[in-house]
Amino acid sequence: MMTMLRVTMMLAAIAVSSSLCFGTEALSVRKRPLSDYVALRDRPLFSPNRSAPVAFVAPEPEPVVVQPEPEPEPEPPPAAAPDWQLVGIVRSSRLNSATFTAPAETAAFTLRTGESREGWTLTAVGQFEVKLDGAGGRASLQFSKEPSGGQMFPPDEPPPTLSGG
Repeated sequence: MMTMLRVTMMLAAIAVSSSLCFGTEALSVRKRPLSDYVALRDRPLFSPNRSAPVAFVAPEPEPVVVQPEPEPEPEPPPAAAPDWQLVGIVRSSRLNSATFTAPAETAAFTLRTGESREGWTLTAVGQFEVKLDGAGGRASLQFSKEPSGGQMFPPDEPPPTLSGG
């Protein structure tokens, strides 16, 4: 009886092992279809609970709130410019200044951007004009359109002469 039981067990083992084969011919791992390995992905061998990995789901992006840009400050109203004449402009990445003459003064004076004189503040230096802000509003001064006489000396002093020798 014991022998009969052994023979039956052996036949059962052979039957089970033949049913576990993927086919009659032995395929290498590279040649087997991916469907043969679905169970490994669904129930990973080395995962403690043998459950499939959780698919990553990106969180919903938060809505972007766009702040409206603030309204630019309105330009001051035009005002009567001071009685100055623009005679020079210096513009660079570090310095912006303008040189003026006033009819009551013999010497020219220079203002840098942000500096004030007689209630007027130099606010902008352009290529051919400057903007001044005062209590009455904004004034703009440009180079004079009249040709200058080339006079760089006070009227009572004659220009120097070169002496040849």
